[in-house]
Amino acid sequence: MKHHEQATLVHVEQLDATTFRHVYAAPAIARDAQPGQFLHVRVTQATAPLLRRPISILWSDFHEHVEILFKVVRQGTALLAEKRVGERVDLVGPLGTPFPYDFSRDAVCVAGGYGIAPLCFLARANVSEHNRRILLYGARTASAIVLRPEWRQAFDEVAIATEDGSLGKKGLVTDLLRDLLVARRSLAVYACGPTPMLAAVARCVANFAEPGTPCYVSLENRMGCGVGACLGCVVPTRHGMATTCKQGPVFPAQEILFEQILAETSR
Repeated sequence: MKHHEQATLVHVEQLDATTFRHVYAAPAIARDAQPGQFLHVRVTQATAPLLRRPISILWSDFHEHVEILFKVVRQGTALLAEKRVGERVDLVGPLGTPFPYDFSRDAVCVAGGYGIAPLCFLARANVSEHNRRILLYGARTASAIVLRPEWRQAFDEVAIATEDGSLGKKGLVTDLLRDLLVARRSLAVYACGPTPMLAAVARCVANFAEPGTPCYVSLENRMGCGVGACLGCVVPTRHGMATTCKQGPVFPAQEILFEQILAETSR
C-alpha cells in the first residue's frame, strides 16, 4: 500500500564524501515496506528540481522508521544530503514490487555498487535456520564497497570481487556467481546493480544454474512519477513493455530483454 508522509529525518550518517544514510520517522511507510521496494523522495519544496528521486529502501523496522542509502550525484541528491536532523521530508512509498523470497533455497544476493541496499534489507528481513544467505558483492575498487558492518551481520557467507583487485577477488562479481552456481544446487538468485551487471547475472544463471533456479533482478531506471502513469521508465519484456516503477523494479530475470535495453543505451 502506498503512503504519502511528511517524514521527520531522525538520523543522518555520512559514510564517505558522497554517500549518506538517512533514517526517517515514517510509520505508515515503515509498516508496509518490503525488500526491493523504493521511496519517492521530494528533495526540495522549490520548483527545481521538480521530480522526486526514487531511492531503494535500505531497512524498515516495520513499526516507525525507514532508512535509505544514497550517493550525491547531481543537484537533487546534493539537496537531499543537505538535510539535517529534525527537518521534514516529503516521502511517497513504499512503491514498486518487492523481491519474492524462497526459504527452501539458499539465497544468493548479487550486488553491484549501491545495489547492496535492498539486498541487505532482503537478508535482514528473512533470517531463517532453513536456508543460508550468501552475498556476492562487486565494485570497481575497494572504496566503492559500502555498508560493511551491515552486510557482515546480515549474511552467512560473503565473497567480494573488485575490478582492480584492491579487495577480494580481482574480476567481476559474475565470476563469483558462475563458480557458485557450478558448485552448489538448490539456490535462488537475487540481484541489484547496474543494468550490464544484471544482464550478465541473467546469462550466468541461464548457462550455469540447475534448471528451475529462480532469479530476480531489481532494475535501475529513471522514474518520473513512480506510479506507472508517465511511462518514462518502461523496459522491454517478453510480454511487452513494462513500467519499472510499478510493474518492477523487481522482475524475474528471464522476462527482461536485456540485449534490447543494452543496445538502446549504447546508441
